[in-house]
Amino acid sequence: MADAVVLGLNFTHDSAASVVRNGRLVAAVSRERISRIKKVGAVTRDLVDYVLDVAKVRLEDVDVVASSNYSLRYEETPQFPRLFLQNGQGKPDIELRNNLIVTGPEPHYVMQCRLGEIARPHVLIQHHLAHAAAAYYTSPFQRAACLSIDSSGPYPDWSSLFALGDGSKLAPMRCPGIMIGNAYGWFCEWLGLGPSLHKAGTLMGLAAYGKPSSLAREKALEYGRSWFERGEEDDMVWCRRMWSELTGRGEDFRFSREESASCEAQNIAASIQHVLEEVLVSSAAKLYEEALGQHDGNLCLSGGTSLNCDANAAILDQAPFKTQHLFPGCGDDGIAVGAALYAAHMTLGLPRVSYEPFEIAYLGRSYAPPPDFGSPLDLGEVARVLAAGGVVAWFRGRSEFGPRALGNRSLLADPRSSDMRDRINFKIKNREWFRPFAPVVPLEDAADWFDLKEASPYMLRLARVLKPLLIPAVSHVDGTARVQTLRRQDNPGIYDLLRAFGGLTGVPVLLNTSLNGNGEPLCETPQDAIRFFGNAPIDMLVIEDRMQSKR
Repeated sequence: MADAVVLGLNFTHDSAASVVRNGRLVAAVSRERISRIKKVGAVTRDLVDYVLDVAKVRLEDVDVVASSNYSLRYEETPQFPRLFLQNGQGKPDIELRNNLIVTGPEPHYVMQCRLGEIARPHVLIQHHLAHAAAAYYTSPFQRAACLSIDSSGPYPDWSSLFALGDGSKLAPMRCPGIMIGNAYGWFCEWLGLGPSLHKAGTLMGLAAYGKPSSLAREKALEYGRSWFERGEEDDMVWCRRMWSELTGRGEDFRFSREESASCEAQNIAASIQHVLEEVLVSSAAKLYEEALGQHDGNLCLSGGTSLNCDANAAILDQAPFKTQHLFPGCGDDGIAVGAALYAAHMTLGLPRVSYEPFEIAYLGRSYAPPPDFGSPLDLGEVARVLAAGGVVAWFRGRSEFGPRALGNRSLLADPRSSDMRDRINFKIKNREWFRPFAPVVPLEDAADWFDLKEASPYMLRLARVLKPLLIPAVSHVDGTARVQTLRRQDNPGIYDLLRAFGGLTGVPVLLNTSLNGNGEPLCETPQDAIRFFGNAPIDMLVIEDRMQSKR
Protein backbone atom coordinates (compact mmCIF):
# COMPACT_ATOMS: atom_id res chain seq x y z
CA MET A 1 0.00 0.00 0.00
CA ALA A 2 1.81 3.13 -1.24
CA ASP A 3 0.30 5.57 1.27
CA ALA A 4 -1.60 3.60 3.90
CA VAL A 5 -3.83 5.69 6.17
CA VAL A 6 -5.45 4.25 9.31
CA LEU A 7 -8.06 6.23 11.23
CA GLY A 8 -8.20 5.23 14.91
CA LEU A 9 -11.29 5.93 17.04
CA ASN A 10 -12.38 5.56 20.65
CA PHE A 11 -16.14 5.78 21.17
CA THR A 12 -16.34 5.56 24.98
CA HIS A 13 -15.45 8.14 27.64
CA ASP A 14 -12.26 10.01 26.73
CA SER A 15 -13.33 9.63 23.10
CA ALA A 16 -10.55 10.40 20.67
CA ALA A 17 -9.33 10.05 17.11
CA SER A 18 -5.92 9.45 15.59
CA VAL A 19 -4.27 9.00 12.22
CA VAL A 20 -1.43 6.57 11.49
CA ARG A 21 0.12 7.16 8.08
CA ASN A 22 2.50 4.59 6.57
CA GLY A 23 2.92 3.06 10.01
CA ARG A 24 3.74 6.37 11.74
CA LEU A 25 1.49 8.06 14.29
CA VAL A 26 1.04 11.61 12.98
CA ALA A 27 -2.07 13.04 14.69
CA ALA A 28 -4.29 12.46 17.71
CA VAL A 29 -6.70 14.46 19.84
CA SER A 30 -9.28 13.82 22.55
CA ARG A 31 -12.76 15.12 21.87
CA GLU A 32 -12.78 16.98 25.19
CA ARG A 33 -10.29 19.49 23.74
CA ILE A 34 -12.79 20.42 21.04
CA SER A 35 -16.07 20.07 22.98
CA ARG A 36 -14.63 21.67 26.16
CA ILE A 37 -16.41 18.96 28.19
CA LYS A 38 -13.97 16.88 30.20
CA LYS A 39 -13.95 13.12 29.65
CA VAL A 40 -16.76 13.36 27.10
CA GLY A 41 -17.66 10.30 25.06
CA ALA A 42 -18.87 9.68 21.47
CA VAL A 43 -17.05 10.38 18.23
CA THR A 44 -18.14 13.36 16.12
CA ARG A 45 -17.37 14.50 12.61
CA ASP A 46 -15.42 17.56 13.80
CA LEU A 47 -13.18 15.21 15.82
CA VAL A 48 -12.44 13.13 12.72
CA ASP A 49 -11.92 16.23 10.59
CA TYR A 50 -9.45 17.57 13.16
CA VAL A 51 -7.04 14.63 12.93
CA LEU A 52 -7.42 14.32 9.16
CA ASP A 53 -6.50 17.99 8.82
CA VAL A 54 -3.45 17.67 11.10
CA ALA A 55 -2.34 14.57 9.18
CA LYS A 56 -2.91 16.37 5.86
CA VAL A 57 -5.15 13.64 4.45
CA ARG A 58 -8.77 13.55 3.29
CA LEU A 59 -11.55 11.27 4.37
CA GLU A 60 -11.29 9.58 0.98
CA ASP A 61 -7.65 8.72 1.73
CA VAL A 62 -8.51 6.53 4.73
CA ASP A 63 -7.82 2.85 3.99
CA VAL A 64 -8.78 1.25 7.31
CA VAL A 65 -10.72 2.34 10.40
CA ALA A 66 -9.75 0.84 13.79
CA SER A 67 -11.35 0.93 17.23
CA SER A 68 -11.77 -1.38 20.22
CA ASN A 69 -14.32 -3.35 22.18
CA TYR A 70 -14.17 -4.55 25.79
CA SER A 71 -15.95 -7.83 25.18
CA LEU A 72 -13.75 -9.18 22.40
CA ARG A 73 -12.12 -12.34 23.74
CA TYR A 74 -8.96 -13.92 22.49
CA GLU A 75 -10.36 -17.42 22.28
CA GLU A 76 -13.53 -16.61 20.36
CA THR A 77 -15.04 -14.17 17.87
CA PRO A 78 -18.42 -13.03 19.21
CA GLN A 79 -21.12 -11.14 17.33
CA PHE A 80 -21.18 -7.40 17.89
CA PRO A 81 -23.88 -4.74 17.66
CA ARG A 82 -23.51 -1.89 15.23
CA LEU A 83 -21.60 1.18 16.33
CA PHE A 84 -22.29 4.66 15.08
CA LEU A 85 -20.20 7.76 14.65
CA GLN A 86 -22.49 10.52 15.84
CA ASN A 87 -22.56 14.15 14.82
CA GLY A 88 -23.73 16.87 17.16
CA GLN A 89 -27.41 16.17 16.47
CA GLY A 90 -27.13 12.40 16.93
CA LYS A 91 -27.38 11.60 13.22
CA PRO A 92 -25.12 8.69 12.18
CA ASP A 93 -22.27 9.85 9.94
CA ILE A 94 -20.36 6.58 9.97
CA GLU A 95 -22.00 3.19 10.22
CA LEU A 96 -20.06 0.03 11.02
CA ARG A 97 -21.63 -3.09 9.52
CA ASN A 98 -21.00 -6.73 10.41
CA ASN A 99 -20.28 -7.73 6.81
CA LEU A 100 -17.03 -9.61 7.21
CA ILE A 101 -15.79 -11.43 10.31
CA VAL A 102 -12.32 -12.87 10.40
CA THR A 103 -12.23 -15.97 12.59
CA GLY A 104 -9.18 -17.72 13.97
CA PRO A 105 -6.55 -16.93 16.57
CA GLU A 106 -6.18 -13.22 15.80
CA PRO A 107 -7.53 -11.07 18.70
CA HIS A 108 -9.35 -8.72 16.33
CA TYR A 109 -11.84 -8.95 13.48
CA VAL A 110 -12.75 -6.88 10.45
CA MET A 111 -16.08 -5.32 9.58
CA GLN A 112 -17.08 -2.94 6.85
CA CYS A 113 -17.24 0.72 7.79
CA ARG A 114 -19.17 3.31 5.81
CA LEU A 115 -17.82 6.85 6.08
CA GLY A 116 -20.43 8.87 4.27
CA GLU A 117 -20.52 7.20 0.85
CA ILE A 118 -17.13 5.51 1.28
CA ALA A 119 -16.90 1.91 2.52
CA ARG A 120 -13.72 0.88 4.31
CA PRO A 121 -12.62 -2.16 6.35
CA HIS A 122 -12.95 -1.68 10.10
CA VAL A 123 -10.64 -3.53 12.49
CA LEU A 124 -12.02 -4.04 15.98
CA ILE A 125 -9.38 -4.79 18.63
CA GLN A 126 -9.73 -5.93 22.23
CA HIS A 127 -9.61 -2.99 24.64
CA HIS A 128 -6.41 -3.87 26.50
CA LEU A 129 -4.62 -5.03 23.40
CA ALA A 130 -5.20 -1.53 22.00
CA HIS A 131 -3.81 -0.06 25.25
CA ALA A 132 -0.75 -2.29 24.94
CA ALA A 133 -0.29 -1.37 21.28
CA ALA A 134 -0.16 2.36 22.09
CA ALA A 135 2.68 1.74 24.53
CA TYR A 136 4.61 -0.93 22.63
CA TYR A 137 4.58 0.55 19.14
CA THR A 138 5.71 3.98 20.42
CA SER A 139 8.47 2.45 22.55
CA PRO A 140 12.14 2.17 21.54
CA PHE A 141 12.10 -1.57 22.30
CA GLN A 142 12.43 -4.35 19.74
CA ARG A 143 11.10 -6.81 22.29
CA ALA A 144 9.07 -6.08 25.41
CA ALA A 145 6.50 -7.46 27.82
CA CYS A 146 3.29 -5.42 28.07
CA LEU A 147 1.16 -4.94 31.18
CA SER A 148 -2.18 -3.17 30.80
CA ILE A 149 -4.49 -2.52 33.76
CA ASP A 150 -7.40 -0.15 34.31
CA SER A 151 -10.82 0.12 35.91
CA SER A 152 -13.19 -1.09 33.25
CA GLY A 153 -15.96 -3.08 34.89
CA PRO A 154 -16.91 -6.44 36.35
CA TYR A 155 -15.17 -8.85 33.96
CA PRO A 156 -11.48 -9.79 34.06
CA ASP A 157 -11.00 -9.44 30.29
CA TRP A 158 -12.07 -5.83 30.60
CA SER A 159 -9.52 -5.00 33.28
CA SER A 160 -6.07 -6.44 32.52
CA LEU A 161 -3.76 -8.08 30.00
CA PHE A 162 -0.31 -9.67 29.69
CA ALA A 163 1.09 -9.31 26.14
CA LEU A 164 4.38 -9.64 24.26
CA GLY A 165 5.83 -7.42 21.57
CA ASP A 166 8.47 -8.68 19.16
CA GLY A 167 9.46 -6.42 16.26
CA SER A 168 6.26 -5.47 14.45
CA LYS A 169 4.26 -8.23 16.15
CA LEU A 170 2.17 -7.80 19.27
CA ALA A 171 0.43 -10.84 20.74
CA PRO A 172 -1.66 -11.38 23.87
CA MET A 173 -0.32 -13.88 26.40
CA ARG A 174 -3.26 -14.15 28.75
CA CYS A 175 -5.72 -12.20 30.86
CA PRO A 176 -4.27 -12.28 34.41
CA GLY A 177 -7.57 -11.22 36.03
CA ILE A 178 -6.03 -8.25 37.88
CA MET A 179 -8.94 -6.06 38.95
CA ILE A 180 -7.38 -3.80 41.58
CA GLY A 181 -8.11 -0.81 39.32
CA ASN A 182 -11.80 -1.28 40.07
CA ALA A 183 -11.20 -1.15 43.82
CA TYR A 184 -9.07 1.98 43.47
CA GLY A 185 -11.87 3.61 41.51
CA TRP A 186 -14.55 2.76 44.04
CA PHE A 187 -12.39 3.89 46.97
CA CYS A 188 -11.98 7.23 45.22
CA GLU A 189 -15.73 7.70 45.12
CA TRP A 190 -16.43 6.27 48.58
CA LEU A 191 -13.80 8.58 50.11
CA GLY A 192 -15.91 11.51 48.92
CA LEU A 193 -13.37 12.71 46.35
CA GLY A 194 -15.65 12.18 43.36
CA PRO A 195 -15.89 9.74 40.43
CA SER A 196 -12.61 7.97 39.71
CA LEU A 197 -12.83 8.93 36.05
CA HIS A 198 -12.15 12.50 37.16
CA LYS A 199 -10.55 12.11 40.58
CA ALA A 200 -8.18 9.12 40.60
CA GLY A 201 -5.22 11.51 40.50
CA THR A 202 -6.67 13.36 43.47
CA LEU A 203 -6.66 10.14 45.50
CA MET A 204 -3.00 9.61 44.56
CA GLY A 205 -2.15 13.10 45.83
CA LEU A 206 -4.11 12.62 49.08
CA ALA A 207 -2.45 9.25 49.80
CA ALA A 208 0.94 10.88 50.41
CA TYR A 209 -0.47 12.60 53.52
CA GLY A 210 -1.52 9.36 55.19
CA LYS A 211 -0.01 6.06 56.27
CA PRO A 212 -1.20 2.65 55.10
CA SER A 213 -2.69 0.56 57.87
CA SER A 214 -1.02 -2.59 59.13
CA LEU A 215 -3.92 -4.53 57.65
CA ALA A 216 -3.29 -3.00 54.21
CA ARG A 217 0.37 -3.98 54.47
CA GLU A 218 -0.45 -7.47 55.65
CA LYS A 219 -3.21 -8.27 53.14
CA ALA A 220 -2.18 -6.23 50.09
CA LEU A 221 -1.54 -9.22 47.84
CA GLU A 222 -4.64 -10.99 49.10
CA TYR A 223 -6.77 -7.94 48.25
CA GLY A 224 -5.21 -7.97 44.80
CA ARG A 225 -5.70 -11.67 44.08
CA SER A 226 -6.63 -12.55 40.53
CA TRP A 227 -10.32 -12.78 39.77
CA PHE A 228 -9.67 -16.37 38.62
CA GLU A 229 -8.08 -17.28 41.98
CA ARG A 230 -10.61 -15.73 44.32
CA GLY A 231 -13.70 -17.13 42.59
CA GLU A 232 -15.87 -14.05 43.05
CA GLU A 233 -18.69 -13.74 40.55
CA ASP A 234 -19.31 -10.09 41.39
CA ASP A 235 -16.24 -7.85 41.71
CA MET A 236 -18.27 -5.33 43.71
CA VAL A 237 -18.64 -7.89 46.53
CA TRP A 238 -14.86 -8.10 46.75
CA CYS A 239 -14.41 -4.31 46.68
CA ARG A 240 -17.04 -3.67 49.35
CA ARG A 241 -15.50 -6.27 51.65
CA MET A 242 -12.06 -4.69 51.19
CA TRP A 243 -13.52 -1.24 51.95
CA SER A 244 -15.19 -2.48 55.13
CA GLU A 245 -12.00 -4.13 56.39
CA LEU A 246 -9.70 -1.20 55.61
CA THR A 247 -12.04 1.44 57.05
CA GLY A 248 -13.16 -0.64 60.03
CA ARG A 249 -16.71 0.44 59.18
CA GLY A 250 -19.68 -1.17 57.50
CA GLU A 251 -19.74 -1.79 53.76
CA ASP A 252 -22.23 1.06 53.29
CA PHE A 253 -20.15 3.67 55.12
CA ARG A 254 -19.14 6.64 52.98
CA PHE A 255 -17.08 9.78 53.59
CA SER A 256 -18.76 13.08 52.80
CA ARG A 257 -17.12 15.62 50.53
CA GLU A 258 -16.24 17.68 53.63
CA GLU A 259 -14.56 14.64 55.25
CA SER A 260 -12.63 13.59 52.13
CA ALA A 261 -9.37 15.20 53.26
CA SER A 262 -9.62 14.23 56.95
CA CYS A 263 -6.80 12.34 58.66
CA GLU A 264 -8.87 9.16 58.52
CA ALA A 265 -9.49 9.62 54.79
CA GLN A 266 -5.79 10.26 54.23
CA ASN A 267 -4.90 6.94 55.85
CA ILE A 268 -7.52 5.05 53.84
CA ALA A 269 -6.18 6.66 50.67
CA ALA A 270 -2.65 5.63 51.65
CA SER A 271 -3.88 2.09 52.29
CA ILE A 272 -5.48 1.58 48.87
CA GLN A 273 -2.49 3.26 47.19
CA HIS A 274 -0.20 0.78 48.99
CA VAL A 275 -2.38 -2.14 47.90
CA LEU A 276 -2.34 -0.91 44.31
CA GLU A 277 1.45 -0.58 44.25
CA GLU A 278 2.05 -3.99 45.81
CA VAL A 279 -0.34 -5.69 43.40
CA LEU A 280 1.17 -4.01 40.34
CA VAL A 281 4.74 -4.81 41.39
CA SER A 282 3.74 -8.44 42.00
CA SER A 283 1.93 -8.61 38.65
CA ALA A 284 4.92 -7.17 36.81
CA ALA A 285 7.18 -9.73 38.49
CA LYS A 286 4.86 -12.56 37.38
CA LEU A 287 4.86 -11.23 33.84
CA TYR A 288 8.65 -11.05 33.90
CA GLU A 289 8.93 -14.72 34.87
CA GLU A 290 6.22 -16.00 32.54
CA ALA A 291 7.81 -14.27 29.54
CA LEU A 292 11.42 -14.85 30.55
CA GLY A 293 13.76 -14.73 27.59
CA GLN A 294 11.22 -12.96 25.38
CA HIS A 295 11.30 -9.34 26.58
CA ASP A 296 14.98 -8.35 27.00
CA GLY A 297 14.12 -6.80 30.37
CA ASN A 298 11.80 -4.20 28.80
CA LEU A 299 8.31 -3.41 30.10
CA CYS A 300 5.56 -1.37 28.44
CA LEU A 301 2.90 -0.09 30.86
CA SER A 302 -0.54 1.01 29.72
CA GLY A 303 -4.14 1.44 30.80
CA GLY A 304 -5.52 4.14 33.06
CA THR A 305 -3.68 2.73 36.08
CA SER A 306 -0.41 3.77 34.44
CA LEU A 307 -1.29 7.41 35.09
CA ASN A 308 -0.45 6.58 38.73
CA CYS A 309 3.14 7.84 38.94
CA ASP A 310 3.73 6.33 42.38
CA ALA A 311 2.87 2.87 41.09
CA ASN A 312 5.04 3.33 37.98
CA ALA A 313 7.99 4.25 40.19
CA ALA A 314 7.38 1.25 42.46
CA ILE A 315 7.38 -1.09 39.45
CA LEU A 316 10.61 0.41 38.14
CA ASP A 317 12.25 0.19 41.57
CA GLN A 318 11.02 -3.23 42.71
CA ALA A 319 10.07 -5.39 39.70
CA PRO A 320 12.84 -7.24 37.82
CA PHE A 321 12.49 -5.30 34.55
CA LYS A 322 15.43 -3.08 33.63
CA THR A 323 13.54 -0.35 31.80
CA GLN A 324 9.98 0.73 31.06
CA HIS A 325 8.06 2.83 28.55
CA LEU A 326 4.71 4.57 28.82
CA PHE A 327 2.65 6.34 26.19
CA PRO A 328 1.47 9.77 27.44
CA GLY A 329 -2.17 8.93 26.64
CA CYS A 330 -2.38 5.98 29.05
CA GLY A 331 -6.12 6.30 29.50
CA ASP A 332 -8.91 5.46 27.11
CA ASP A 333 -8.07 8.34 24.77
CA GLY A 334 -4.98 6.27 23.95
CA ILE A 335 -7.26 3.49 22.66
CA ALA A 336 -7.70 5.47 19.43
CA VAL A 337 -3.92 5.51 18.99
CA GLY A 338 -3.35 1.89 19.97
CA ALA A 339 -6.10 0.54 17.73
CA ALA A 340 -4.70 2.44 14.73
CA LEU A 341 -1.12 1.32 15.39
CA TYR A 342 -2.20 -2.29 15.84
CA ALA A 343 -4.14 -2.20 12.57
CA ALA A 344 -1.19 -0.61 10.76
CA HIS A 345 1.39 -3.13 11.94
CA MET A 346 -0.62 -6.31 12.48
CA THR A 347 -3.43 -6.03 9.93
CA LEU A 348 -1.66 -4.16 7.14
CA GLY A 349 1.77 -5.59 7.98
CA LEU A 350 3.55 -2.22 7.90
CA PRO A 351 7.00 -2.10 9.55
CA ARG A 352 7.52 -0.26 12.81
CA VAL A 353 9.05 3.20 12.94
CA SER A 354 11.07 4.92 15.67
CA TYR A 355 9.89 8.00 17.57
CA GLU A 356 11.45 10.89 19.43
CA PRO A 357 9.57 11.95 22.60
CA PHE A 358 8.16 15.09 20.98
CA GLU A 359 6.67 13.01 18.17
CA ILE A 360 4.33 11.19 20.54
CA ALA A 361 3.80 14.00 23.07
CA TYR A 362 2.58 16.71 20.70
CA LEU A 363 0.04 15.31 18.25
CA GLY A 364 -2.55 18.07 17.98
CA ARG A 365 -2.82 21.36 16.12
CA SER A 366 -0.66 24.44 16.34
CA TYR A 367 -2.25 27.90 16.07
CA ALA A 368 -1.17 31.39 15.11
CA PRO A 369 -1.63 34.15 17.70
CA PRO A 370 -4.55 36.52 17.13
CA PRO A 371 -3.72 39.62 15.06
CA ASP A 372 -2.15 42.43 17.09
CA PHE A 373 -1.89 40.24 20.20
CA GLY A 374 0.66 41.57 22.70
CA SER A 375 4.30 42.23 21.88
CA PRO A 376 7.14 40.09 20.50
CA LEU A 377 8.18 37.25 22.77
CA ASP A 378 11.19 38.01 24.99
CA LEU A 379 12.30 34.91 26.93
CA GLY A 380 14.43 37.03 29.23
CA GLU A 381 11.39 39.08 30.22
CA VAL A 382 9.30 35.94 30.78
CA ALA A 383 12.07 34.54 33.01
CA ARG A 384 12.15 37.81 35.00
CA VAL A 385 8.38 37.69 35.52
CA LEU A 386 8.67 34.11 36.78
CA ALA A 387 11.64 34.91 39.04
CA ALA A 388 9.65 37.80 40.54
CA GLY A 389 6.84 35.43 41.53
CA GLY A 390 4.60 35.78 38.49
CA VAL A 391 2.54 32.99 36.94
CA VAL A 392 2.79 32.61 33.16
CA ALA A 393 0.30 30.92 30.85
CA TRP A 394 2.35 29.30 28.06
CA PHE A 395 0.66 28.38 24.77
CA ARG A 396 3.04 27.32 22.00
CA GLY A 397 3.27 24.61 19.33
CA ARG A 398 1.10 21.54 18.81
CA SER A 399 -1.24 20.58 21.63
CA GLU A 400 -0.31 17.65 23.85
CA PHE A 401 -2.04 14.29 23.68
CA GLY A 402 -3.03 12.84 27.05
CA PRO A 403 -4.03 14.51 30.31
CA ARG A 404 -0.68 16.07 31.26
CA ALA A 405 0.61 19.47 30.15
CA LEU A 406 4.06 18.82 28.70
CA GLY A 407 5.12 22.36 27.92
CA ASN A 408 2.82 23.47 25.10
CA ARG A 409 -0.36 24.19 27.10
CA SER A 410 1.14 24.96 30.51
CA LEU A 411 0.97 27.22 33.53
CA LEU A 412 4.53 27.99 34.64
CA ALA A 413 5.73 29.34 37.98
CA ASP A 414 8.74 29.67 40.29
CA PRO A 415 9.33 26.38 42.20
CA ARG A 416 11.29 28.24 44.91
CA SER A 417 8.19 29.97 46.24
CA SER A 418 6.86 28.46 49.47
CA ASP A 419 3.32 29.76 48.86
CA MET A 420 3.09 29.17 45.10
CA ARG A 421 1.32 25.81 45.42
CA ASP A 422 -1.46 27.27 47.57
CA ARG A 423 -1.73 30.30 45.33
CA ILE A 424 -2.27 28.21 42.19
CA ASN A 425 -4.49 25.62 43.89
CA PHE A 426 -6.81 28.15 45.53
CA LYS A 427 -6.76 31.26 43.33
CA ILE A 428 -6.12 29.95 39.82
CA LYS A 429 -7.17 26.31 39.54
CA ASN A 430 -9.76 26.23 42.36
CA ARG A 431 -8.93 22.71 43.50
CA GLU A 432 -8.07 20.75 46.66
CA TRP A 433 -5.32 22.11 48.92
CA PHE A 434 -3.35 18.85 48.90
CA ARG A 435 -2.93 18.55 45.13
CA PRO A 436 0.79 18.63 44.15
CA PHE A 437 2.46 20.26 41.16
CA ALA A 438 5.06 18.86 38.81
CA PRO A 439 8.50 20.20 37.92
CA VAL A 440 10.06 20.41 34.46
CA VAL A 441 13.85 20.28 34.24
CA PRO A 442 16.47 19.92 31.48
CA LEU A 443 17.42 16.27 31.21
CA GLU A 444 21.11 16.98 31.78
CA ASP A 445 20.31 18.79 35.06
CA ALA A 446 17.75 16.31 36.37
CA ALA A 447 20.23 14.25 38.42
CA ASP A 448 21.18 17.36 40.43
CA TRP A 449 17.62 17.84 41.61
CA PHE A 450 15.82 14.48 41.46
CA ASP A 451 16.63 10.83 42.14
CA LEU A 452 15.58 9.50 38.74
CA LYS A 453 16.51 6.12 37.26
CA GLU A 454 15.36 6.99 33.72
CA ALA A 455 14.37 10.01 31.69
CA SER A 456 10.75 11.04 32.30
CA PRO A 457 9.59 13.00 29.23
CA TYR A 458 5.84 12.47 29.80
CA MET A 459 5.48 13.33 33.50
CA LEU A 460 4.58 9.73 34.35
CA ARG A 461 7.36 8.86 36.80
CA LEU A 462 7.81 9.78 40.43
CA ALA A 463 11.20 10.70 41.88
CA ARG A 464 12.57 11.79 45.23
CA VAL A 465 13.41 15.49 45.36
CA LEU A 466 17.07 15.93 46.33
CA LYS A 467 16.78 19.61 47.36
CA PRO A 468 13.21 20.02 48.61
CA LEU A 469 13.95 23.16 50.62
CA LEU A 470 15.10 24.95 47.46
CA ILE A 471 12.06 23.98 45.34
CA PRO A 472 9.18 23.58 47.83
CA ALA A 473 6.43 24.39 45.32
CA VAL A 474 7.09 21.13 43.43
CA SER A 475 7.99 18.95 46.44
CA HIS A 476 5.06 16.88 47.66
CA VAL A 477 4.55 16.21 51.36
CA ASP A 478 6.40 12.87 51.03
CA GLY A 479 9.42 14.51 49.39
CA THR A 480 8.65 13.31 45.87
CA ALA A 481 7.75 14.96 42.57
CA ARG A 482 6.13 13.91 39.30
CA VAL A 483 9.02 14.97 37.09
CA GLN A 484 9.14 15.95 33.43
CA THR A 485 12.64 15.83 31.95
CA LEU A 486 13.27 17.77 28.77
CA ARG A 487 15.76 17.75 25.91
CA ARG A 488 16.08 20.88 23.82
CA GLN A 489 15.10 19.07 20.61
CA ASP A 490 11.81 18.02 22.21
CA ASN A 491 10.68 21.52 23.22
CA PRO A 492 13.15 24.33 22.41
CA GLY A 493 10.91 27.08 23.81
CA ILE A 494 10.52 25.64 27.31
CA TYR A 495 14.12 24.44 27.33
CA ASP A 496 15.47 27.92 26.54
CA LEU A 497 13.15 29.44 29.13
CA LEU A 498 14.50 26.98 31.74
CA ARG A 499 18.02 28.08 30.84
CA ALA A 500 17.07 31.77 31.14
CA PHE A 501 15.31 31.20 34.47
CA GLY A 502 18.26 29.14 35.74
CA GLY A 503 20.63 31.93 34.75
CA LEU A 504 18.68 34.38 36.91
CA THR A 505 18.05 32.13 39.90
CA GLY A 506 20.55 29.26 39.81
CA VAL A 507 17.59 26.86 39.65
CA PRO A 508 16.93 25.40 36.17
CA VAL A 509 13.53 24.06 37.26
CA LEU A 510 10.00 25.40 36.74
CA LEU A 511 6.65 24.43 38.16
CA ASN A 512 4.64 23.10 35.21
CA THR A 513 0.93 22.43 35.47
CA SER A 514 -1.90 22.26 32.96
CA LEU A 515 -3.35 25.37 31.37
CA ASN A 516 -6.92 24.90 32.57
CA GLY A 517 -9.19 25.43 35.53
CA ASN A 518 -10.61 22.76 37.80
CA GLY A 519 -12.80 20.33 35.86
CA GLU A 520 -11.85 21.83 32.47
CA PRO A 521 -9.89 20.21 29.64
CA LEU A 522 -6.51 21.61 28.64
CA CYS A 523 -6.80 24.78 26.56
CA GLU A 524 -6.79 23.87 22.87
CA THR A 525 -7.08 27.19 21.01
CA PRO A 526 -5.69 30.71 21.56
CA GLN A 527 -9.25 31.79 22.36
CA ASP A 528 -9.40 29.21 25.18
CA ALA A 529 -6.11 30.53 26.57
CA ILE A 530 -7.12 34.21 26.29
CA ARG A 531 -10.43 33.51 28.02
CA PHE A 532 -8.66 31.68 30.87
CA PHE A 533 -6.05 34.45 31.12
CA GLY A 534 -8.78 37.05 31.44
CA ASN A 535 -10.63 35.18 34.20
CA ALA A 536 -7.71 34.04 36.39
CA PRO A 537 -5.04 35.94 38.34
CA ILE A 538 -2.25 35.12 35.88
CA ASP A 539 0.49 37.64 35.18
CA MET A 540 1.46 36.89 31.58
CA LEU A 541 0.18 34.99 28.58
CA VAL A 542 2.51 33.72 25.86
CA ILE A 543 0.98 32.64 22.53
CA GLU A 544 3.59 31.41 20.06
CA ASP A 545 6.01 34.30 19.39
CA ARG A 546 3.90 36.93 21.19
CA MET A 547 3.35 37.77 24.84
CA GLN A 548 0.99 39.94 26.84
CA SER A 549 1.28 41.04 30.46
CA LYS A 550 -1.34 42.28 32.92
CA ARG A 551 1.22 44.38 34.72
